[in-house]
Amino acid sequence: MNRAARLAAALLPLGGLAVLWGMSAATFARGTEWEVPIAGYDPRDFLRGHYVEFTYDWPGLASEGFPGPQALCLEGAAPRLDRVRTLVEGARCAHPLRADPNGIYGISGLAQGRLYVGQARAGQLDAELRDRDRRGVVTIRQREDGSFAVVDIRLRPLTPAERAARDAPPPSLEPAAPPIMEQ
Repeated sequence: MNRAARLAAALLPLGGLAVLWGMSAATFARGTEWEVPIAGYDPRDFLRGHYVEFTYDWPGLASEGFPGPQALCLEGAAPRLDRVRTLVEGARCAHPLRADPNGIYGISGLAQGRLYVGQARAGQLDAELRDRDRRGVVTIRQREDGSFAVVDIRLRPLTPAERAARDAPPPSLEPAAPPIMEQ
């Protein structure tokens, strides 16, 4: 085998990997970015790497419990997410979002998420997430086919309405007394 053929045989797999990487990066970069409030943070786990694990707090959607909805319709003017609704099969939706059954959370992928961060940022987020006066927000990139990826996380100050809801006394768990009947 001559030298040129050996060089081509060695470079061909590298060229293929470069093309696959480029296609993957282009797919990741496409889509509409939305800002989604989150709750229930776990800033990092030393055994599994540095990440922020969270629960999505979809506006306008009552807590569905585990595993949560399988598909959602996002409403608003991106990146502002005004509300979401559960997407039923066949319903029209300009911005559908679907759980990935093959993803890390499977069918509960719209209930919880994870974002990997570097060691320095993990330490910073660890401190910021403990501040009760700040709200976590993740940026997701939603694609036309309904798939999505979490691309960033930030914290913002609580709004006055969020502070009032946080500080409100919990609803009473005692049943109401029955009315007194006069005879």
